[in-house]
Amino acid sequence: MFDGNGRDGKEMTDALNTPEVLSHYDLLDRLGIIEEINRLKSLVIERNDLLGEATVIFTQTEIPEIARTAAGFLLNKFIPRRLSFIYSQDGGPEVKVLSFRNMKEDPPETHLIDLSPFDGFFSENIGLVRFSDMQVKLQDPVALEDLNIMDPELVIPVKGHTGLYGMVVISSKIVGGDYSISELAYVDRLMSFVSIAMQNSIHYSSSVTDSKTRLFNTAFIQSEMEEEISRTKRYGGVFSILMIDLDYFKRLNDRYGHLAGDLVLKEVASMIGSSVREGDVAARFGGEEFMVLLHNADACAAYSIAERLRRSIEVRRFFYMNQEIRVTASIGCVAFNSDDTISREDLCYLADTALYRSKHAGRNTTSIVGSGLLHRAVKALHQMDNN
Repeated sequence: MFDGNGRDGKEMTDALNTPEVLSHYDLLDRLGIIEEINRLKSLVIERNDLLGEATVIFTQTEIPEIARTAAGFLLNKFIPRRLSFIYSQDGGPEVKVLSFRNMKEDPPETHLIDLSPFDGFFSENIGLVRFSDMQVKLQDPVALEDLNIMDPELVIPVKGHTGLYGMVVISSKIVGGDYSISELAYVDRLMSFVSIAMQNSIHYSSSVTDSKTRLFNTAFIQSEMEEEISRTKRYGGVFSILMIDLDYFKRLNDRYGHLAGDLVLKEVASMIGSSVREGDVAARFGGEEFMVLLHNADACAAYSIAERLRRSIEVRRFFYMNQEIRVTASIGCVAFNSDDTISREDLCYLADTALYRSKHAGRNTTSIVGSGLLHRAVKALHQMDNN
C-alpha cells in the first residue's frame, strides 16, 4: 500500500539494493523486472508530487487563489506558450480570466464573459478535450472564436455539483512535443482536486454571504462581533460598529420599482465594501440596512469613515432604465473598548439607536456613541423602552 509520505519509492530503492537482488540483477534486468520496478518508482514519485500539489490547493480558500495556484503548477509542469484559467467567482455564469503568455502573466484578449456556451458541451463530454475535437462538436462559432484567441490545444473543464465552475485552456509547449497520455492523466487528476477546492469555496461563500449584495450576511457579522468582543476584552484595544440605513427606500421602490431598488442596493453594497479597510467586515443586515465592523477603530476613526461613506452615497448618481436615482443614508456609530461590559445584543441595540437618532435628526447624517459610555447608555435606553 502507498502511504502518501514518499516512503514507497525509497522502500523500492532499498529493496533493489539488497544482496539477494544484486546477485541476480542481470537476470532480473533481462526479464524486465528492473524496468517495471523503475516504472513503478516513477509512478509513486508522480503520485506523491500530485498529492503535495493537491494539499497546497486545498489550503487556498478563495477561488482566485485556487486558480492562480493551479495555473502555477501547470505552467511549471508543461511550460506552455499560453495558459488561461477561466473561472466563475461565485459559481455563477459570469467569469474572470487569468492568463499567461510565455510563463508571464498577460492580460487576456478574449471577449468571453460567461461559461454558459460550454456548460452543455461539458455535460456531454466528460473531462479533458482537445480543442480540435471541440471545434467539431460545439456548434457555437462565437464561443469557439473567444477560445481560439487563447491559442488552445487542450481544454479542461472544472466541474462541480451545480455545473461548470471554470475551464483551463493550455496551448502547445514552448519546447515542442505533444502531451503524453501520462501528462493528460496528470492534468485530469489535478483538475479534479481544483474542482473540489472551488466547490468547497463556493459552498462556504454561499453560507456566509448575502446572495443579493455579495456582502457578508447577518449571521457571519454577528459571529465576528462575538469574537471581536472577546478579543478586545482579553487583549485590549478598541473596535467600532457602523449601522447604515438607506433613507426613504420604500419610496424609491414605490416610485421606480423593485428592480431599480435592487440595483441601488447592490451598488451601495459595492460602495460600502470598497470603502472599508482590508480586514474590516461589511454585511447586509436586512432589507436596506447594512452593518460594518471596523477593527482597531475608535470613535473618531469610525466617524470619519462613516462620514466619508455617507457623503459618497449622497453624491452618487444611480441609473436605471435611463432614469437618474438619488439616495442618501443615515448612519449610527458605536465604539467598544476593553473596559466595556455589554453584550453583542446590547452593542447592536445601541448601534441601532444611534442610527435612529440620525433618522430623527433629519436623515442623511451620522450619529455616534463613544466608548466608555456604553454600559450606562444601554441601561438608560432599556429603561426608556420599558417606560
